[in-house]
Amino acid sequence: MAFNVFISYSTKDLDTVNHIKGMLENPHIETFFAENSVEPGESLTGKIYPAIKSADLFLLMWSSNSQDSKWVAQEIELAKSENKTIVPIKLDSESKMPIALGDIKYIPFHESPEKVLSWIQTTVFSTAKSKSWEPIVWLVLGAALIWLLSQKKA
Repeated sequence: MAFNVFISYSTKDLDTVNHIKGMLENPHIETFFAENSVEPGESLTGKIYPAIKSADLFLLMWSSNSQDSKWVAQEIELAKSENKTIVPIKLDSESKMPIALGDIKYIPFHESPEKVLSWIQTTVFSTAKSKSWEPIVWLVLGAALIWLLSQKKA
């Protein structure tokens, strides 16, 4: 079972966002990135809303560009209403964090791209890896319980 990451961004920041998306490449992680996840002719809303609802992590690429995006604002509201873990990554120094996310700590990519890479490697990768093992752990525990119960009857 993959760890699902939804990336919210302005298309004006596509180069930087692609770089960060590249940092997330891992066999245990599936990223929803509208640029690559929605085909021409498909409904954006029909793809974006379910992707947010199924996301384990909502990565917000925040900048002066995304600050002006109506799509990003809608995605933030949906993520908040679905109680998703939201991690803002601040791409520039000019933008102000949205009031709705005022108490959420952001990662300052504009100051230190290494912090983003470090956070992805230590937090996202380890969480994704543990989630991929979760079904196997439950299967093994279930098998052990069945074996134990069968031993009592014998």
